[in-house]
Amino acid sequence: MAAGCSEHGFLVEEIGGTKGVPDVVDHIPSPRLAAYVHAVRGYRPQPGGWARLRLVPSTRMKIDISLGQPPELADSGAAPTAAVYGLRTRPTTLTRFDGPSINVDLTPPGAYALLAVPLWKVTDTVIDLVDAVGHGADRIVPRLTEATGWPERMALLDDALTAWTETGPRPAPQVLRAWYRLRHSHGRIPIERLAAEVGWTRRHLLNQFRTQIGLTPKAAARVIRFQHGLHLLRLPGPRRSLADLAQAVGYSDQAHLTREFGSLADVTPAQLGTVVPISSRFNA
Repeated sequence: MAAGCSEHGFLVEEIGGTKGVPDVVDHIPSPRLAAYVHAVRGYRPQPGGWARLRLVPSTRMKIDISLGQPPELADSGAAPTAAVYGLRTRPTTLTRFDGPSINVDLTPPGAYALLAVPLWKVTDTVIDLVDAVGHGADRIVPRLTEATGWPERMALLDDALTAWTETGPRPAPQVLRAWYRLRHSHGRIPIERLAAEVGWTRRHLLNQFRTQIGLTPKAAARVIRFQHGLHLLRLPGPRRSLADLAQAVGYSDQAHLTREFGSLADVTPAQLGTVVPISSRFNA
């Protein structure tokens, strides 16, 4: 299997149905959303085209809005037209069809501010944006569908995201500090030390972190190590051995690395070595 990978958790497995290259639009969100949104991407297959994606554990939650035929998830059928994807601890596959779609990668503060539920309730599942957000979310899909092009769509989405985040809660400073410490250590800081640094008991950190991030600190560290491995696997230049990769990421040995990739992505590290390119034809 050839696959492209990135931190947002979509691995491109196969593009078919047409020889044309999909249109991809990378949009820079409004500065007002800097603390809440990592990235926004518009995607449109060529007519008759489709793309099969693998969803793997990542450090980002996402909103995925389909303006054509809704995508299909392997484990649950058709996804909502406007869907919220929680953090994952196991893989699944998604197939896109005709019609534009917009994917929003959220930071943990952004996800917590947007959603009206504890984030652990969204883990390993997909829910309708209306059920997750409210705040007029039922109107966003018709407005995006009626928009005349990508710039208008992105401006509408910026306004909606800004309104939703302004009315939502904010994660506790201790949770944010713990999250960023985990990120900066590539998931290798002991949880006891993390709790001591933020001044909480381990149990209190676990409960608050799970509510405001979506995973326990231990599960989050596992996902961060996995994503770090994906990043190192994609670096240009001579390919490092899997034994060296395992050591760099913090796995005990190559067998541990292979088990983790199998559990979290249902593929081996070697199967992620070939990137499927998706070109960007124009900017929003």
